[in-house]
Amino acid sequence: MRAASHANGKDLAKEIALLKAQLEELTESMSGTGQSMVARGEEALEETLNSARELIAKYGDTAKAIAEDTISLKNKATDKLVEQTEAHPLTTLAAVVGIGFLAGWLCRRQ
Repeated sequence: MRAASHANGKDLAKEIALLKAQLEELTESMSGTGQSMVARGEEALEETLNSARELIAKYGDTAKAIAEDTISLKNKATDKLVEQTEAHPLTTLAAVVGIGFLAGWLCRRQ
């Protein structure tokens, strides 16, 4: 019985030593890999920023023009709505009341 436990103890000691060696190897490889991972992360971030800058440079003027056109269209629609309301106040009131009743009826049905 003692011989069996002695053999198990030696096997356990060998396995622990093997695990220590593997852990040391892993630590050494990770220290080099950690630095390269940081460098690769920095490179990827720099590439992403450069791509974003290129995209803004390429389409920034187009987006600005679209935004300005949209603002202009909104202002024209607002002016037209105000003109129609001032020109035909009773028609506008009737339309608003009709839309309100229709919305209330549709909401009540569901």
